[in-house]
Amino acid sequence: MKSLLARIWKYKLHYMLVIPALLLIFVFKIIPFVIALILPFKRYILTKGIWDSPWVGMNNFIHLFGDPSFRNVIANTLLIKLGYIAASGATALVVALALSCVASGKLRTAFATLFLVPYFVPTLIFAYIATIVFTPSHSPLLDIQALVWIDIRYFRILLVMVELLKTCGIPILIALAAINSKHAASVRDGMDDRTSDHRFITMNVFPAVRAISAFMLLQLSALLSTDFELVSSLYSPLVYEVGDTISTYMVRTGLMNLEISRAGAVWLIQFAVQLLLAILAYLVVRGRFLADLFSGSRQTNAIRTTHGGKGLAGIGVAVLYALVVSVPLYMLFVYPFTNPSSAGHSLSKLLSESNFLLYTGINLAAVIINMLMTVTLAYPLTVKDLPGRSLYKAFLLLVLTMGSGAMHEYLMVKSLGMVNTFFPHLFYGFFSVIPVIVLKSIFNSKYADLKAKESAEGRGELRTFFMLFIPKIWKPLLALGVLQFASLWNSYYMSLVYLARKEMYPPIMLFLSTALSGGKTGIPYGDPVLLQYAAVVALPPLLLLLLFRRWLTSEVLLSQIQKL
Repeated sequence: MKSLLARIWKYKLHYMLVIPALLLIFVFKIIPFVIALILPFKRYILTKGIWDSPWVGMNNFIHLFGDPSFRNVIANTLLIKLGYIAASGATALVVALALSCVASGKLRTAFATLFLVPYFVPTLIFAYIATIVFTPSHSPLLDIQALVWIDIRYFRILLVMVELLKTCGIPILIALAAINSKHAASVRDGMDDRTSDHRFITMNVFPAVRAISAFMLLQLSALLSTDFELVSSLYSPLVYEVGDTISTYMVRTGLMNLEISRAGAVWLIQFAVQLLLAILAYLVVRGRFLADLFSGSRQTNAIRTTHGGKGLAGIGVAVLYALVVSVPLYMLFVYPFTNPSSAGHSLSKLLSESNFLLYTGINLAAVIINMLMTVTLAYPLTVKDLPGRSLYKAFLLLVLTMGSGAMHEYLMVKSLGMVNTFFPHLFYGFFSVIPVIVLKSIFNSKYADLKAKESAEGRGELRTFFMLFIPKIWKPLLALGVLQFASLWNSYYMSLVYLARKEMYPPIMLFLSTALSGGKTGIPYGDPVLLQYAAVVALPPLLLLLLFRRWLTSEVLLSQIQKL
């Protein structure tokens, strides 16, 4: 006991650092979570609230599993998610291996950056472009005759293709980084056989397969989650049979039909399954694949290639994939500026500089607090013998699996009178737990020896925090902040849930509102002026990508895996 108390006292700074962040998590995540555990067992009545609504036990779950449409929703979710995991894993493996054969490091980097660009385009805008390209009489690129988006035979395939094209840059970079790390280790060990096919398999194929396997395992931890904004932007009642997923079902049931307890029961099922899968995925990845994702290598562009067949084939595959990726970018940044508006509208009528500045400020404030929370929550995880470390990690994993924007959080926000205010957008922009795990893993993989040396020399933890931890992690921390800003800027979900007043909409929600009310505004579907507005809305995250590309490493991009 004395030894335990001595260790607790030794690391008192670590406990003190996390108090502000844990208080925020307690108020905005844990209290709503308690509501989430009760809500499914009640028949929620708006006028009575959660505590006075009648208790109905397991009735909501019985009705859910007795409903054929819900069972169909589960099947759709699994088919779409597993299809995406398989397709993105296979595509990322092929493209990453192709890039690893490209001799020029600068050309590899250029290709990798291009493949990452679609992820920084708002999902809503990406989906809007996809509907235009595959819609008869509107597509400027394809001669489409069939209404494929309302055809149940094609919807799932097209949905997976669109999501793959938007997000596949991340697993490609993860696999490419694993190959780079293997080559860097080879250089350190003095291995330099560049001509052997066996070497290509050992140095390129094996590390890429392991990294992609880890990526797919982490994706399985979100097996019952799909991208709500993507699915809801592409589907319609005509394809609910094959396109309705748990995420869209919850929003429609809870927010639109006001069957709040039923939506709460769906969320609890989703949470329980994904918590179990997240724990299993974490244990497997930590035990078998952690070195493939966080190599500890500080050397970049270590990949060594040979000219010849593999190099030409690699360039060919990379160019082919680059052409596909360029289609939505052409539709967003070239096509609308080279074709006049059919309705005679101008971009200036849609733009609102004050709205852009307002939400830039709100998102920056949320990101700054998120970065402070990330760095303080991550620092205790750098101490392997910290008392309570395992319990702390389990708590973070629990919060990670909770997600955000569910009905229980809406009920709390509503009870606090914050609906139709900017506060939900600000407050829930604080919380992103995966960056905490990513940041500590980056530090531990590269600088654990330095921290151990500081401790052995009797350096104080406060000094180590400011003189070692912060200087070593500020670049990945800033990159994580860039990703958080892009995520907040690009998403309209929080506005959909908490805002009903159009004058308070963020830019991306204004785009959605204008696109949906095209007839009333006089701007027809697919009009170039609306795509011009979409290009302006998409610009801030893309500029951040170009400015901070060097720091957006594969390790940092792992923080986005649960959002894919």
